[in-house]
Amino acid sequence: LPDAMLATWENFFGELPPAMDGSEYRVTGYLMRDRELFLAAGLVKENTLLSYHGRQIGAEFWLNDQSWNYYRRHLLLHEATHAFMRHLPGEAIDLPMWYLEGMAEMLATHRLAEDGTVEFNVMPVDRSRFLGFERIAIVQRDVKANGVRPLSAITRFSAEDFTKVESYAWCWALCRFLESHPKYRDRFRRIARELTTVPFRQNMATLYAPDMKQLQTEWLLFAVNVEHGFDFERAQVEFRDGRPIVGRAETTVRSDRGWQSAEILVEAGKRYLVTAAGQFTLADLPKPWVSEANGVSIRYARGRPLGQLQASVLAKSNGDDPPGSSMLREVALGNEAVFEAVNSGTLYLRINDDWGELADNRGTLSVTVEPIVDAVDQAAGR
Repeated sequence: LPDAMLATWENFFGELPPAMDGSEYRVTGYLMRDRELFLAAGLVKENTLLSYHGRQIGAEFWLNDQSWNYYRRHLLLHEATHAFMRHLPGEAIDLPMWYLEGMAEMLATHRLAEDGTVEFNVMPVDRSRFLGFERIAIVQRDVKANGVRPLSAITRFSAEDFTKVESYAWCWALCRFLESHPKYRDRFRRIARELTTVPFRQNMATLYAPDMKQLQTEWLLFAVNVEHGFDFERAQVEFRDGRPIVGRAETTVRSDRGWQSAEILVEAGKRYLVTAAGQFTLADLPKPWVSEANGVSIRYARGRPLGQLQASVLAKSNGDDPPGSSMLREVALGNEAVFEAVNSGTLYLRINDDWGELADNRGTLSVTVEPIVDAVDQAAGR
């Protein structure tokens, strides 16, 4: 498998220089079913701690045997990726832990075909073919227990953090996000190609500075919604600022996309009447699932009816919270609802569906937003 993966490594990072004696660089790996036998044979040192399931030192690595065939292969490729990256010359000697572990996790995630061919660097589309990996489930569980980890928390991970599987899962998620997102992947690939010539942290800061707030917002939305087969193309957000409503405003919501700007500015504490008209198709089998903005109760996605119209607000300011965190406050609307804005900012709308099942949706909704003028507003002439 590592031989088959060589082209993937070289595609990302370039070719390795030869070993110090001029020979082709080689790596030796040890699969340990019984660690005591390796200790007795002098093939592993007593003080060689295995970080989680494996450990790489120079051109050698060790990994504990696993119950799942997939995960055994995954760990082998993970540690072999470390050995490749650690041999990169020049500026690559100072890479942060989140990147080293995240790239090893991401590139090692693979799909083995029946004919024996292997595809590396894949996004898991189901759980059954990636037994033991569980990074998606771990992130989902950690989000429920502790909330979403912002970029700043993950990029500060140190070696001590990798005694916990959650750290590996978050680093995998961040690298997967940057590698898969249409707006950010070209820059991520460029950074990998320039590891040996440009300091990593300098490159990250420079290349992502122009739209860092948008990146942080989309990271939070991905992290809180990550699932098998997540559709990065259709989930990407086109950021468009909202404008104040004069009378009432209308917008169109596509059923096959994630969050979409209504280009409407709402004010904190104000109430708005939101009405939606139209029908759309959510799936074709066993027959077309046609829905209105109230959704269909035959199936739920994240605790709400499939197809139900949802709203959130991208706040002008989040105070001390990470950029975009206001969008994690999601409100169900349906065909008609009174929406009270908690934050001032741009209104975003979407059809409720699993984030890996947007591709088979068809149709749009026409949505009207109208401020509700109460007695206080009338008295004030607003």
